[in-house]
Amino acid sequence: MTHNYVIVSLLLLLPLFVDISHSQPTPDLCLAHDKNVLLRIKKHFGNPPSLSSWDPNTDCAGWNGIRCNNQGHVEVVLITDADDIHGLIPPFLDQLPYLTELYFDKLPNLSGPIPTYIGKLTNLTILTISGTNIAGPIPEFLIKLTNLNQLFLYSNKFTGTIPNFLSRLKKLIFLDLSSNLLTGQIPVALSKLTNVKVLTLSSNKLSGHIPDFIGNQLKNLQVLELDFNSFSGTIPTSLGLLLNLQKISLVGNQLSGTIPKWMGRGNLNLIYLGQNKLTGDASFLFEKTNTNILSLEVAHNLLKFDFTKVDLAPSLLGMNISHNMIYGSLPKRFGLLRPDSIDVSYNQLCGPIPNGRRFKRVPDIFAHNKCLCGGPFPSCK
Repeated sequence: MTHNYVIVSLLLLLPLFVDISHSQPTPDLCLAHDKNVLLRIKKHFGNPPSLSSWDPNTDCAGWNGIRCNNQGHVEVVLITDADDIHGLIPPFLDQLPYLTELYFDKLPNLSGPIPTYIGKLTNLTILTISGTNIAGPIPEFLIKLTNLNQLFLYSNKFTGTIPNFLSRLKKLIFLDLSSNLLTGQIPVALSKLTNVKVLTLSSNKLSGHIPDFIGNQLKNLQVLELDFNSFSGTIPTSLGLLLNLQKISLVGNQLSGTIPKWMGRGNLNLIYLGQNKLTGDASFLFEKTNTNILSLEVAHNLLKFDFTKVDLAPSLLGMNISHNMIYGSLPKRFGLLRPDSIDVSYNQLCGPIPNGRRFKRVPDIFAHNKCLCGGPFPSCK
């Protein structure tokens, strides 16, 4: 995925995410009890340099990653991006009962299971355990956290199936279980999470068909990411009922059949369908009637259609159609795209490269076609 695609993705998701920087903390509010608990956490981790701002001689409301409420109770603990945090999650965080947000993020040496006492933190609205070595099944005591609206458990070592009990967290808006070792199918129980806007299950070992309940019942869904699993069958037409959907990413599965027409109707901003077994004509995805499309990726499929008469959507910023059987010539509007945001290699394209001078230094994005000319190749005869 190009740098441009990443930027576009971030721009799309930015309004959905909360600010976890917690800048400008209010000083002199931290209660002595809560401060002592935090210092015990620091000691539990061996007083690492990453927690050096947790100075017993200063008020804990000013420590990095800490925020207190107006009564002096710690309500946010954010520990992130630290290789010097080792061992288990501390066994006494439940002594901070006013916690609403808890983040253990990018801590590769944090290990063990999620401790059971986390289920006592019933005021939590955000729980993030990501980028750690935490393992085992996703624990059932998380159902006690009924106020959760954001649950991020990505980039860990969780095993087993996606548990049915997650359906009891009715307030969830974000659910991210990506980059774990989860197996099995997407459980029907998740159909009860009708408030979910972002569902990310990428980079696991999930299998089966993409279930129809996603389109039929998760009507608020804005982002659906199921990349790099082993899903098979066709892309469900029922997903076309998701009128708020802005991004769909199904890269790296075993999906087959044709791309459904609803994907070209103009609601989606980002479509990523690469590395599957999709067939047929996908030209409608690129047309100017697809008014909101920003980025398209259908590489490494079995698509076959004439690209000649496609009138590219003015909104389109990037596309990757490489490793297919697409023929014809490049559309006129192609010459307006940024060289670092496109790839049409390994197809059967012919004819001049529009605005070829812009692409003189990037032959790879045109390589292994039938007879393209101009730009990085010899002039057209």
